[in-house]
Amino acid sequence: MIKLIATDMDGTLLDERGEVDLPRLERLLDHLDQKGIRFVIATGNEIHRMRQLLGPLVKRVTLVVANGARIFENDQMVLGKFWDRELVEAVLAYFKGQEISDQLVVSAVNGGFVKEGTVFTEVEKFMQPEVIEALYKRMKFVPELTADLFDQVLKMSLVVGLDRLDQVSQEVQQAFGDQLMAVSSGFGSMDLLQAGIHKAWGLAQLMEKWQLDASQVMAFGDSGNDIEMLEMAAHSYAVANAEEAVKAVAKHLAPSHQEGGVYQVIEEYLGLTPWEQVKGKK
Repeated sequence: MIKLIATDMDGTLLDERGEVDLPRLERLLDHLDQKGIRFVIATGNEIHRMRQLLGPLVKRVTLVVANGARIFENDQMVLGKFWDRELVEAVLAYFKGQEISDQLVVSAVNGGFVKEGTVFTEVEKFMQPEVIEALYKRMKFVPELTADLFDQVLKMSLVVGLDRLDQVSQEVQQAFGDQLMAVSSGFGSMDLLQAGIHKAWGLAQLMEKWQLDASQVMAFGDSGNDIEMLEMAAHSYAVANAEEAVKAVAKHLAPSHQEGGVYQVIEEYLGLTPWEQVKGKK
């Protein structure tokens, strides 16, 4: 019996506009609550974007953000794992002079930092204008990225484009060995994570707390940073738009994020009336 459902956000739960279908999600949460099934969002994003996307529903879900580095329940942080200063300085030194071209973002507890002049060209291809505007407003543009600016680093991100993704990932792994993991996060983006800290790690902390095992977990994803989570869950789904490497590890295939695939699978599991029929009655 399923007791925990975990899903990625971008390219998985979010639609093609990068938005959450809040009425549909609220109905789902109501039924999951009735059955005692926990709903977890596991994302590479930070808490501020989750609050923006989920609105009042943010307190009704458990959040594994920054690819496992922080966990929130009832919109309060219950666990955090942060980079050592030495690693922060080493990575900044490695990307010195490339911060703008590689669109380097440092995600810390006190905000997201980028070098002045950075333009998120790849992101602008798939996000809606209002989402892009909110992204730029959240970022702190600084003359130089230095370790002194950051209060506890959670992860770093790059936007290098699909054509350079594999090459840059390999170069980073060679440079930092077992200190870092470079994983794709969709749309030509890449997350740099502490080795061993990923969505599955965060999910495992919750499973231990709630005394659950993998046979009771259903999970959904689309990108490289979802692979460990899908490998761990006994009931794993790649959405139809997922990367091939993700489809290879998932046990099942769900409809695409554009079709509301995550909702469809869960609604079918719960035996709910299809959402299109519900909407048609309103």
